[in-house]
Amino acid sequence: MKLVRSISSVFFYVFKLIGIGYLATALYTLINCLFKGPFFEELEKNRFAINFPFSNRHFLLGTEYSVKYVAEMVLGIAVYGIFFLTLSGVFNAFRQKKLFTHVGIKNLRRFYIFNLLLYPVLAIVWSLVSIEDFPFVAMIVAHAIMGIFVFFIYAIFQQGVKLQNEQDLFI
Repeated sequence: MKLVRSISSVFFYVFKLIGIGYLATALYTLINCLFKGPFFEELEKNRFAINFPFSNRHFLLGTEYSVKYVAEMVLGIAVYGIFFLTLSGVFNAFRQKKLFTHVGIKNLRRFYIFNLLLYPVLAIVWSLVSIEDFPFVAMIVAHAIMGIFVFFIYAIFQQGVKLQNEQDLFI
């Protein structure tokens, strides 16, 4: 179990950082596109680029500078920021000394609800208004598979908490 805790700790921090990075990127993109900040660069044919801070190197490229496209880009990046933050919560559940906890259950619930309910709704709406051509059905299926798998883990954790509480009553 010590190995599982160690690996989970590493992934908890990795995915937490990735999630924060995605959300920071969404905010950075939104601010630069709204205010045409110093790191915003207009390109030919209504395209745009957002550069790395304090450089002329492109960080993100946009195919169309319009409200619809920028909103789609920012929301897409933000959704995956939330995904990685909820995924870090799954690994947080496995890094605790006491495995079956209410905090672990809460983190698992957030992840499966995001993947089974929220993401499909967002992806369907996204597909209806999208400028880009994404494999929305494949993305929904992939998220559903992850959500179902974590739902099963959630059910196991719920049973574990229940058994753990019953055992604590006997001591």
